[in-house]
Order: sequence, then structure tokens, then C-alpha cells
Amino acid sequence: MATRAPAPTKSVPAELPAGADGAESTVASAVASPPEVALADRLTFLFHVASARVATIGNRHFREHDLNHFSARILVLLLEKKELRTGELGELMVLPQSTISSQLQGLHKKRLIRRRRSRQDNRTVLVTLTPAGLELARDCNELSLRVHYAMLRDIPAREQAVAFGFLRKINDRLLALEAQDLYPFHVPEQLQQLASDEQPVRAKKRLSV
Repeated sequence: MATRAPAPTKSVPAELPAGADGAESTVASAVASPPEVALADRLTFLFHVASARVATIGNRHFREHDLNHFSARILVLLLEKKELRTGELGELMVLPQSTISSQLQGLHKKRLIRRRRSRQDNRTVLVTLTPAGLELARDCNELSLRVHYAMLRDIPAREQAVAFGFLRKINDRLLALEAQDLYPFHVPEQLQQLASDEQPVRAKKRLSV
């Protein structure tokens, strides 16, 4: 039996008017004093759940090749672009360079990619697929396309266009948020103090038992 998505709570805010600065002003006004929304009804959590489900589908197919959804997407990007710099992969995947380097190291060890220094700039590393990598990239691409079309099946074209437009706007706003400090977290020292204050209380309870 299919699981029905939770209905939005009444506390979900209505669409906020765009400010003079466009999307960035809208984002700023949205986070200034946000009303409470259940975690299951937040975009961030819905994105997490959808991404986790896509990863679960992929991992079932990738397991025998010791891939994950990051490395599979790198293969598909190399299939599309033919050759990419490691920095370009980081930008396209929106991942730190350390993560990209780790993924590429694993793919290179499996002999699925080639890495070489650029003749124009010795600091730049160029990445291409090996014959084995090319075949596996085609498999990953085919799986990705099937998941893509399965998700869109029976959804009218107009709704699809609205959804993609919405997601692109959300991506632009998230890009604007990357460099902003949105909320002042407690500093680690404060939490350590709370933890140390809690220890004598627990010890006293154990002694009284």
C-alpha cells in the first residue's frame, strides 16, 4: 500500500512577496522570523527524503560495482562532457574538492577513469573515462533516465514545468544562502559546559538508586 505524503501543517507560511533585492531579499525575510513547521513538512527534509530514496534505488544497482550515487553521477557527467577538470566536477556536483578527490581515487583504482595533467597548466588534472568506465557510465545513465521518467510518469507537462521552475528558483536561493550566516549556534564551549553540569546530576541519581 502506497504511503501518502503528509499534509502540510497550518503553520506553513504563505508565499512571501519579493523585496527590492529580488530572491535574496525574499530569502532574508523568510528566515528573519520563521513560524514553526513540522520537520516532515519542510522543503529541506522533503529534499533529503527524496534524495535518500534515489540513493537507495541506485545503490541496489551499484553494489556489485562498489559505486555510490556520487561516483555514478561523476561517471555520467564524464559520459556527457567527455573530459572534465577536477574543479569542474566539484562545481557541477556541488561537493567539496576533498570529496571529489576521494571519489576519483576510487574510480581510478577500479580503472574506470584516466587522470592526466593539462598541457596548458600542470596544476590542472583532467579526467576521462576508460573503455570499462564508458560502459559502466552508460549503465548508470540508463538507470538515471529510467528513474527520471518513472518519477514524472502520469504528471501533466504543465505541472512538470511548474515543478522544474520551482526547483530552479529554490536552487538559486540556496546558492545565495551559501555565504550567509542564518542562525547563531551555541558555541562548543557552552555545550561542553552544559554536558559537564549534567554529569554530577547523573552520578547523584546512580548513587541514590
